Amino acid sequence: MRIRDLILPEDKIFFTLFKEMAQKINEAATTLNEITHELPNGTEKAHKVRQIEHQGDEVTRQIYEHLNEALITPLEPDEIARLAPAFDDVLDKMDWVTHQLANYGIQESNDVLKEYSYLITMTGTEITLALDALATLSKPDDVRAHASEINRLYNLSGELLSRAVLELFKAQDLLLIIKLKDIYEGLAKVMEKCNDVGHALSDIAMAHT
Repeated sequence: MRIRDLILPEDKIFFTLFKEMAQKINEAATTLNEITHELPNGTEKAHKVRQIEHQGDEVTRQIYEHLNEALITPLEPDEIARLAPAFDDVLDKMDWVTHQLANYGIQESNDVLKEYSYLITMTGTEITLALDALATLSKPDDVRAHASEINRLYNLSGELLSRAVLELFKAQDLLLIIKLKDIYEGLAKVMEKCNDVGHALSDIAMAHT
């Protein structure tokens, strides 16, 4: 162990906390996926996502607390300050759309909901892998590769939204159209925030090349 690690062990806490945030994102994504496959049942699991979101808020608070106290950080302070809210935004949007599913009383699932939840789950995995690569500060190409995959999944979600909305307006139930369009847009917002995380991770990796 280096003397620097003994004197300033707190510099490693940031990656530990970021990994915890990535884990929360994956837990929430898994729960969202379960809900979309179990409708009209399973919506009571929305409270679990709310709990995960609150836990994420606490981790975010800890990140800023350590950032204010740390003498040396593994990333630049502004990079840490960019990543923390980006992770938190993903959890916020997942909490929001999960409660939309619960509150709107959707009586059955469909392929769009399942595909969106699958894309979100895959994106959560890529975020974890990108963060693991970033933690070594020696694999920028790996970080960028995972960020590129996050962006590809985001683009797929945009195409899915366009197709889904066009198909939706062929339905006869106006109230259901309004509800599902709102939910689809909420799911698209989750993917947008995931893509923001990917951009942040990629930019940070390039800065440390």
